[in-house]
Amino acid sequence: MGFGSFFKVPQHNVFDYKPRYYDPEKERRRELLNEMRIAQGKEPVGMDSNKPGAKIKGSFKRPMKRTAYSKGNSTIRVLVIACILAFIVYLILIADLTPIVKLFMK
Repeated sequence: MGFGSFFKVPQHNVFDYKPRYYDPEKERRRELLNEMRIAQGKEPVGMDSNKPGAKIKGSFKRPMKRTAYSKGNSTIRVLVIACILAFIVYLILIADLTPIVKLFMK
């Protein structure tokens, strides 16, 4: 029966898969072009982007830096909140609040 659900029912995953095809002739042409460029003293074209792991090189360090920064911020935030709460508790339990109470009782 098609009654609504109180909880959200998970949907199936949809992937946008586009297959890649290997062209050995194109790969051979690129290698020859890069060999010629290296022989001329120029930088090879398109090799870094196709090298396995080229995009992975610094990708593990960036999230770690961000995580360390956010941990530092959360520690400071907790300390500030604890100080504020301690000050409020001090005011309630120890400080003489009769002038403030009289101000509100007028």
